[in-house]
Amino acid sequence: MGSYVQYLSENSSELIFYAEQHFLLVLYSVTFASVISLALALVLHTNQLAPPSWRRSLRVSSRETSLLLASAALTIPSLALFGLLQPVLGLGVTPSIVALTLYAIYPVLRNTVAGLASVDPAVLEAARGVGMGPVRRMLRVQLPLAWPVIISGIRTAVLILISIAVVAALINGPGFGKPLQDGLARLGAVNSFNEVITGTLGCLVVAAGYEIIFVVVLRFTTPRGIRD
Repeated sequence: MGSYVQYLSENSSELIFYAEQHFLLVLYSVTFASVISLALALVLHTNQLAPPSWRRSLRVSSRETSLLLASAALTIPSLALFGLLQPVLGLGVTPSIVALTLYAIYPVLRNTVAGLASVDPAVLEAARGVGMGPVRRMLRVQLPLAWPVIISGIRTAVLILISIAVVAALINGPGFGKPLQDGLARLGAVNSFNEVITGTLGCLVVAAGYEIIFVVVLRFTTPRGIRD
């Protein structure tokens, strides 16, 4: 235990840098995935925001197809996806963000679609009755009511990405994957076990930081009428 504390003390600045990298890598990826998922859900959701020329059956099938494709992307092994992106996007941050964004789309899209569909039609009809158009109903009524479900999907995506992000070290990606990979590659050498433990615990610390953020965000962005 004493040697591990000494290791943390001697490498504190480097470990803080890894934590910042890991946090930002997940943040950028989830942000891109959330924007893509929200845009898709708004277009494909069965309401008047969708093109009026679409029939309901076509809109629903398009939505299910999008979910199917997003879920298929989530099942691609991370080693394979990072390997496929490397020849196209090179090494480092860019392929890491692209891969993690693809993994994050499904949980966010699924929850966004589910949240929008869970809003009581009577509430939307009442909003229509007071003169709200489709865009105002979506922004003022449907999205706020669906927000707890949507942010739950974002939260799930963050937890998934925190663990997958360590694999990005294979293509020189940022974050705690580097000490974890270095430690596993030199297992048995000096400080190798400390690196493995630090990479693992570092992911837990990043996850704890995000959990605190989500509690605060959910508290201040959820409409009072639907808080627990």
